[in-house]
Amino acid sequence: MMKNANYKLNLFVLVGLLFISSCMAQQVDIVRDRKAETEILISSHPSNLERKAALVLQDYIKRITGAELAILSSPSGTKKHVVYIGNNFYQQRIGKKVELGNEGFEISVRDGQVYLTGGSGKGLLYGVYELIEKQFGARKYDKGPAWVPKRANLSLPQDFNFRFEPPLRYRESYYPASADGEYLDWHHLHRFEDLWGLWGHSFFKIIPPEDYFQQHPEYFALTNGKRSATQLCLTNPDVEKIAINYFRQAIADNSDAVYWSIAPMDGKGYCTCDRCTKVDQEEGGPQGTLIRFVNSVAAQFPEQNFTTLAYGYTAEAPKITRPSANVYVLLSTIDATREQGLAVNPTAAPFRRQLKDWSKISSHIFVWDYTTQFTSYLNPFPMYDHYQSNIAYMYQNGVKGIFEHGPGHTLADMSAYASYMQAKSLWNPELDQAEVEADFLDGYYGAASKDIKKYLKQLIEARKTSRSTLDIYGNPILSRHGYLSSEKMKLFNELLNNAQKTVAGDPEFLSRVKLIALGLEYAALEQAKAYGDHPLGFLNRKADGQWMVNPNWMKRIDEFLDHALRGGAIELAETGGSLEQYRQQWLTLLNKPYLPSLLQGIHPQFKPSFLEDFPANGKTTLNDGLSGTTDYSYNWLLFDGKDVEITFPFSEGTTASQIQLNFLLDLAHYLFLPDKIEVEASEDNISYVNIGTYKIDSSLIPEGPVCHPVSFGLKQQKGRFLKVKISFSQEFPHWFEGSKHRNPLFAIDEIHVRK
Repeated sequence: MMKNANYKLNLFVLVGLLFISSCMAQQVDIVRDRKAETEILISSHPSNLERKAALVLQDYIKRITGAELAILSSPSGTKKHVVYIGNNFYQQRIGKKVELGNEGFEISVRDGQVYLTGGSGKGLLYGVYELIEKQFGARKYDKGPAWVPKRANLSLPQDFNFRFEPPLRYRESYYPASADGEYLDWHHLHRFEDLWGLWGHSFFKIIPPEDYFQQHPEYFALTNGKRSATQLCLTNPDVEKIAINYFRQAIADNSDAVYWSIAPMDGKGYCTCDRCTKVDQEEGGPQGTLIRFVNSVAAQFPEQNFTTLAYGYTAEAPKITRPSANVYVLLSTIDATREQGLAVNPTAAPFRRQLKDWSKISSHIFVWDYTTQFTSYLNPFPMYDHYQSNIAYMYQNGVKGIFEHGPGHTLADMSAYASYMQAKSLWNPELDQAEVEADFLDGYYGAASKDIKKYLKQLIEARKTSRSTLDIYGNPILSRHGYLSSEKMKLFNELLNNAQKTVAGDPEFLSRVKLIALGLEYAALEQAKAYGDHPLGFLNRKADGQWMVNPNWMKRIDEFLDHALRGGAIELAETGGSLEQYRQQWLTLLNKPYLPSLLQGIHPQFKPSFLEDFPANGKTTLNDGLSGTTDYSYNWLLFDGKDVEITFPFSEGTTASQIQLNFLLDLAHYLFLPDKIEVEASEDNISYVNIGTYKIDSSLIPEGPVCHPVSFGLKQQKGRFLKVKISFSQEFPHWFEGSKHRNPLFAIDEIHVRK
């Protein structure tokens, strides 16, 4: 029996050795037992791209295995296998021409040799990075050094073949990681700075108003019967001549640029002169004059590619004119909210229709998409489940390029995750999102990934169950009754606290989890501005009715800002969002006097009611002790009525001697000052006596959004009801030169009354 057993064991070992030997014969060894089994060949006169591809491959193989492959221009004869980099080798040795689309690549093993070939652009380099990631296991999760595994052996199957041609021509994810050159190459991303000789809203870069308006106002838009530097007059022949001359010089100075933008400025105010109006009537809107103008300029440069914006008043496709063959249309998704994907979101219906209409007249459609909250970069913005599906939808509907507009070079909610998921989806819109997401979270957060996955899942679930709207111009305060409610914030903090404990011994993983927690802290600080005298607010009410600021609140602000700075935050919002500005806003808020008011605790009655889109703290907004800042979206009540009455019922007869109100003047958001404030008192809420009137001089035009305080004395009149009447003309001031496509509004944040 023992002899038979030994025989069977020896037979098993022999079969195993034969199997291993057979498997080894089925593969090409790059490195075996940390020794190079292969060398890299490039031509004797390699291109910069071929040389870089060879160096990158050599570098990562050495990082992974410790073995250094030689880079040669002819085989040494000492290695069984060779990695040939460049199309010439493939064509010479295989006898076939390399036929790859723009930026495509192919990695193939033939007769024990490895061939790397590429299409135009950086296709060859992209293939090297795909090999390093897909076959060798390295990862580039964020800016900074890539993560590499440590392995003794690297090999490729004998019949290995990997070929890919990107379906999207232009791919950009505008996040901090894009500042890392290797991150861009690794994930095959573009930057508009590298592709465009002129980008974005470009009218005034072509014809600057400061150079032309004074002498030639006719070059600019006629709006409301007056020439204004809002847009260009696109039917003026001199404007076209200047534009052509501009591009002739610009193209000569930057011959490597792939695209040139001819697009309106960000805003309204398009030209309504007779010539422009005639064209727009024929084409169905002001997109008509734009497309005709762009086509006319582009015709002078048939070898160049031009882009223009289908955005705002030019979003609709023209009825007659088609974009020329060298004109690309960059359509915007700005009006869609983000709580649902573009394919199903009702707010994206106009975009879906516009995309369909533009696709009928052009095959060159790019999309300018938005994936962050521009007014609150750090605020949790759970559109995580839509990154891939939105890109897939656009690709499936004929889009050829996508600009995912994130926060740019500053830190935002889940920046690394968002950039990674977008990059992978832009390269391959049909990938498995769950697989890529799991790979990223496990690699980027280590043992904390379990809690991070729960955190993201809970945020998405809270968004769904609360039916929250994700507005790219929203903020944490508007979300405090939705997915960022106090109950949900507590749950999110518990998950992130657990995540931090799990990786407490690993500084790198811990710092990454803390960046997520930084977003929750930002949301909590912002919400505190609206909570006031509340456990989550920054005020405490003393026994005498006065408010006081919670001790050490400024220390909390400074700790947040210090962490944000070290984490890569440059600004907290698209405009006016520097870290120092944020600190100054809080200092102003905390240092203001919080005096008791006769109106505290009283629930006023409104006629008509305030706009429900901006409910602030509801009916208590005007007497909760909290003043608004220059951001109209919280602590302000907005009205569109001609005359507004706000009545405060006292529990007993009261005499008031002074009243103070704050209004907000913000022309960009159509907020103007009222004309007159009247205060009346009554004993029975029927018969009222006027006790004070104040007229506002709105003839002055201030710079930027400003809070406008109004304070005046009142006649001594005892009453149980106090009525504040605000008269608003609903007409634009004579000095207002902007577009009048919306009705004017007024905003009020606090009414303070003293004896």
